Amino acid sequence: MKKYNKNIPDGTSDIIFDKTLYIKKATETFNKVYEELNYNEIITPAIEYYDVFDFSSQPISQETMYKMTDGSGRLLVLRPDNTTPISRVVSTKLKLKYNHDYLKIYYNQNVFRSSGGYSGRKNETIQSGVEIIGINGIKTDIYYIETAIKILKSTGLNFKLEIGHVGFYKSIINSMNLNDDEKETIRLYIESKNMGEINKLDSEEYKIIRQIPQLFGGYEVIDRARILAGDNQNAQTVLDYLYRIYNILETTGYGEHIIIDLGIVHEIDYYTGLVIGGYVEGIGENVLVGGRYDNLIANFGVDLPAVGFAVNVNLIAKALENLIDLKKIQPDEIVHYKIEHFDKALKYINDRKNIKIELSCFETLEETQKYAEKNNIKKVVTI
Repeated sequence: MKKYNKNIPDGTSDIIFDKTLYIKKATETFNKVYEELNYNEIITPAIEYYDVFDFSSQPISQETMYKMTDGSGRLLVLRPDNTTPISRVVSTKLKLKYNHDYLKIYYNQNVFRSSGGYSGRKNETIQSGVEIIGINGIKTDIYYIETAIKILKSTGLNFKLEIGHVGFYKSIINSMNLNDDEKETIRLYIESKNMGEINKLDSEEYKIIRQIPQLFGGYEVIDRARILAGDNQNAQTVLDYLYRIYNILETTGYGEHIIIDLGIVHEIDYYTGLVIGGYVEGIGENVLVGGRYDNLIANFGVDLPAVGFAVNVNLIAKALENLIDLKKIQPDEIVHYKIEHFDKALKYINDRKNIKIELSCFETLEETQKYAEKNNIKKVVTI
């Protein structure tokens, strides 16, 4: 039997030395934004009961979860997302009461999903994100979008944030005489912008469906969508809401970063309203995704509205590598000493608090000098 003791599982990676600096820079920058905006951090277990993720509108298929059992035979999973465990915590430990209080939460945690050997996606991803729980309305949605903008802006990367609303697509598709399988097939076509398959839907009934993937841009998108929606009042109400959101953001000065996209239709049964997707220069997929999920926490026995987003920190780190050159700061000096003079070596270091100094682990001065030369340490001090 082949042993895999020198390999790592598909979809995972070892992050080594300088590469870790970009992960660290991203998370430290994001944490600063969260804390300035008065979000509070939550850390949940990496292992959860499978039942936490077993409900009808859960967007994560059980086939993609890493499963195991505990000592009593109960089914466990490695954390496949962060929002659901946070919803569990809110409903069981924080006792939030709707309309009297709300929570602003942030996290930095890995998620684990099996994406298939040839998908190119990571099975382990570092996520950073926020959840606003217990309050609904346009003020919350605007605050949430502003948080996403500040997070993307903090990276120093050129970025765009797409905003949409699942209510538009739902209003259109629910007005058509389609079964659930047909609706899901069309949704997947739109989500992937598979125009080849969408254009095969050539009957007059599908006219508006063929247009949805092309409904992205500025104010003109709302005008085009209004014509397509016709007398569908639910769709028109959604467009009124998106117009207000976009107008507020543009007036605030965020217009250059915002795109309306009515083709954001991912996980349509999970999201209930506003949805967003963030992109940065140099990365060909979204680095931020989120939206309003007002029905999720009810699965844990407490009916609370909520909105949140997750940032793929691995992708942000990859983009930062192309933008800036981060290198570990090398010591200014290295101290070579005899073991009986360890106390004197420490005193030397402690007396020079503004200088980065490394203690040598080598037995001979020659070895210490070679190490210093290899690592660009300019000064060797002998105690």
